[in-house]
Amino acid sequence: MPHSADETNVPDDNPRRLVLCFDGTGNQFQGNESDTNIMKIYQMLDRHSPSQFHYYQPGIGTYVKGQSSSSGLVRFWPKIKSKVISVVDQAVGSSFSDHVLAGYRFLMRYYSEGDHIYIFGFSRGAYTARFLAEMVHELGLLSRGNEEMVHFAWETFSNYEQSRGNNPQTEKDQELNEFMKKFKATFCRLGVGIHFLGLFDCVNSVGQFEIPFFRTSYRFIATPAAKYIRHAVSIHERRLKFKPALYMMDKSGPSSDFKEVWFAGNHCDVGGGYNLQKGQKHLLSDTPLNWMIQEVLHLEGSESKLEFQTTNVEDVLRAESVFPGKEEPGTNAWEVRRRTNQPHDSLRFGHASGFLMVILWWILELLPIFTRLELEKGEWVPRRFPPNLGAPRDIPVEAEIHSSVNEMVKAGIIDKESIPKKGGDNPNLPNPASVVSTLKRARKNLTRQTAPSNGPAVDEPDNGDSRKMHENGSVKGMNGVYKANGVNGVRVLNGIDGVNGSNGAVES
Repeated sequence: MPHSADETNVPDDNPRRLVLCFDGTGNQFQGNESDTNIMKIYQMLDRHSPSQFHYYQPGIGTYVKGQSSSSGLVRFWPKIKSKVISVVDQAVGSSFSDHVLAGYRFLMRYYSEGDHIYIFGFSRGAYTARFLAEMVHELGLLSRGNEEMVHFAWETFSNYEQSRGNNPQTEKDQELNEFMKKFKATFCRLGVGIHFLGLFDCVNSVGQFEIPFFRTSYRFIATPAAKYIRHAVSIHERRLKFKPALYMMDKSGPSSDFKEVWFAGNHCDVGGGYNLQKGQKHLLSDTPLNWMIQEVLHLEGSESKLEFQTTNVEDVLRAESVFPGKEEPGTNAWEVRRRTNQPHDSLRFGHASGFLMVILWWILELLPIFTRLELEKGEWVPRRFPPNLGAPRDIPVEAEIHSSVNEMVKAGIIDKESIPKKGGDNPNLPNPASVVSTLKRARKNLTRQTAPSNGPAVDEPDNGDSRKMHENGSVKGMNGVYKANGVNGVRVLNGIDGVNGSNGAVES
């Protein structure tokens, strides 16, 4: 098969690096602490290195293909149209194919044999990164200059991707698989692989590839498509549209140097996107960022390490712990650190979340229109009913919890009961306690509308009452605890007077 000369040269001892960074939904450069971990990684890279090529892509919903740059009245209607398209795009990921193929074209133009490809992504950007890695792994990379075939490459692989979860495979599924193999042999370069895939809380909220309801179970979601895979996952995210796309779901794929580690906090507490609060020195998202950078720097047997700007990396690696420790418990400084470092919750009223946005998220929680995967008896089963109702994520039995989570429990930042138990629950029922908790907070916060605020609202326990109901439905009291049967481990104690939980915030 003919290939151009630059595609068949013997690899150098020090191969070049191609680095692609895919930001999360609605995320783009901000120039402050609210930049995501993807943007921060891009800023750390040594972009002056002649042997390293860089690509950054803003998140889904941040721009509309073909927008006009004209001004005045001529631009009025296109601006409204672009805004509507952007909102729809953020909701269902309608521009997903454009984002994947933009990264694919970058690789087509710059890849030479022996180059090492690093891909990072957050949220839907992580799913974009993962999908691109699988496309290169399964279909291959089109020869340089053959961009007229990109559309056909997308159609071939996307059809295959939608059929691969079928078990057993139909005759049509097998035909798609055979066609893809022939397409790869005819048009694509050989031996192209992804060296490193680094993901922050990968979610699949892309309409075209979301889970069809008619399947009864899933063998896998995706095949490890990189030599090294690192995935930081959120423990406390509860929204239906942000269920994680885990590599743990794949039991039959080829082996890989793979780590999937769970961190405290919600979606943006893992991938970044929040600003520092008053008195806060570091974000929760600094912990998974630190972990990811350490993993990149300590890859075993890697012939080609990423080149970073030394100062930027050192700032991350020597950042102080986000956990209270230096201050004495009970002091004002200790309380500030404890309060500001609590995980956010986008389904809670009266905190960093906008009132209407929380309502919109709860509408999605109440309507049984989206299929989700639930862990039941060791199998991932698609469900629409009963609705999600803010139920916590299912954590596989074999999941690795980062050591920082235990430190946060010891420091009193989070309660152990707020962490879902490993293995999921059966039968899978929604958690009514979280709905009751949210409704009570809505009523309380409506009465606070006219009160001045000097910072994010923090619910304090009623005086003289040590009882507490947590977001996962657990209740602790002075007089004991009663445990009733139920999927989410809901504990009930008669005479609950108040409800308290962690701070909440909504991300764009």
